[in-house]
Amino acid sequence: MTDPGTAAPLVSVVIVNYKVPDFAAQALQSLREADLYHRSEIIVVDNASLDNSREIITRDNPGIRWIGLKSNIGFGKACNVGVQNASGRYLLFLNPDTVVSKNALSACVDFMESHPDVGIAGPKILDPTGRLQPSCRRSFPTPFIAFCHFSGLSRLFAKSPVFGKYNLTYLDPERENEVDAVSGSFMFVRTSVFREAGGFDESFFMYGEDLDLCARVREKGYKVWYLPSTQIVHFKGQSSSKRALGSRFAFYNAMLMFSRKYWHTYGSFFPRWLVLIGIFLQAGVNIGASLLQSLTASFIDLLIVNTVLWVSIAIRFSSVPTTNPYQTGQIFAMIGMHALMSLSFLLTYAVQGVYSRGRYSPLHALASGLVASTVFVASIYFTKAMAFSRIAFALAAVVSSFALVAWREVLPRLQTRFKRLVFATGPVIVVGANDVARLLIRNTEEDKSARIVGIVWPRTGDFPGEFEGYPVLGSIDKLKSILQAHRIELLLVATTSAWYSYFIEALGSLRLKHLTVKWVRRDLLARKAEHLPEVIPLQDFTV
Repeated sequence: MTDPGTAAPLVSVVIVNYKVPDFAAQALQSLREADLYHRSEIIVVDNASLDNSREIITRDNPGIRWIGLKSNIGFGKACNVGVQNASGRYLLFLNPDTVVSKNALSACVDFMESHPDVGIAGPKILDPTGRLQPSCRRSFPTPFIAFCHFSGLSRLFAKSPVFGKYNLTYLDPERENEVDAVSGSFMFVRTSVFREAGGFDESFFMYGEDLDLCARVREKGYKVWYLPSTQIVHFKGQSSSKRALGSRFAFYNAMLMFSRKYWHTYGSFFPRWLVLIGIFLQAGVNIGASLLQSLTASFIDLLIVNTVLWVSIAIRFSSVPTTNPYQTGQIFAMIGMHALMSLSFLLTYAVQGVYSRGRYSPLHALASGLVASTVFVASIYFTKAMAFSRIAFALAAVVSSFALVAWREVLPRLQTRFKRLVFATGPVIVVGANDVARLLIRNTEEDKSARIVGIVWPRTGDFPGEFEGYPVLGSIDKLKSILQAHRIELLLVATTSAWYSYFIEALGSLRLKHLTVKWVRRDLLARKAEHLPEVIPLQDFTV
């Protein structure tokens, strides 16, 4: 990275972070291994994450420029804030949930230098399994192109230049091509062109701003190109998962905004009302499916809360069944209590973000449950009609607080154990040579269906013949040839070394669809041996 006080940087990398510090730290780690990193400046704009993002991201990247915002102003507007502090000849807008190849910067710079008429370039983008992400090259969504995409015609006739225009699936993904638009997850732009076009349109909160920028850059007479000579891995949707339902609404709102803004250019022969109906129907189907998925946990919570309340009352009046309120004239009062207790938990969980995967933790859920219990008990404590069973109500609320956490913690573990019984782990390679790697090896040895093939040394250069009794197969820079020589089922990564570029290289040329990759969080790798958990928690590369 360019040192302060030296010549102006060649590339200004702008990363907008929203509650994904571990992913952002990985992206920066892969950037540090990239060519031309020493001629770059890194600007991280934090969209009011209100967590420990700054601590995690800056811990290993002290030279970056950190801009902490007081509120979440959206992706495009945050990028514009970053550009105001940029001084590079080129801009790279990079999503935090990506890892880049070694030539990511140099390939784009070389292409731009030799093609002065190009304003924006984007790379080949892979998902974590090595498959091409179609959105890395796109056409502008005219009503007909959008209809072909959402109706499934583009998938049925993917090689057709007529029906496959949405993601240009008829083009060879290994060849450079001029396109309408590239993905905002990695968008390489001339700074002068970006400023001439007026930057990102800040009315797009999230989604659509990359498509809009490409449209305005092309209107200025510059070209947009797809460059498969460099590639990245995009985990896709990590920041938006922190506000999953909101991101759905933002996506379809962006579709409406783009349609209105460019109707004069891409409106085609379809009437505007028909296009709007199509967008609303598509939004309704997708948002409805998302709501149904998120409501599953709510239904389970309702079942547990009401069952616990019923059992508590049944036990309370088991000695004198004739006084059981379910069997007397107090049945309607009990229906009200069930409704009140259900609402107390559901509303508290919703407000506290327990139903958000990004905000959930066992302690947070338990604390929220106890708050709901307090609200419920306080609301009935001074109700004379409920004097007969206040203790049972209070006990049911407290037990429910623990039961709701229990099912969330126990069920995934049961699923994991079931998978281990049914599906064998198979051959395993471990990347790393530290205390965490030692613990990973011991954890893996306890899985009788797993067989450790060997170790990949986490550094380049010389390496020992064995580690913890297993052969060292080679150094990290030989990862591609190691994976080619050994058909493994699981790759466990426990190193702070930038293994990403080597793995991207392997993903781009090997068939690794049956390979599962799991890695250890950076905060665990920084711990001393005595502070490590007995079972190392792993992050799944195939997010």
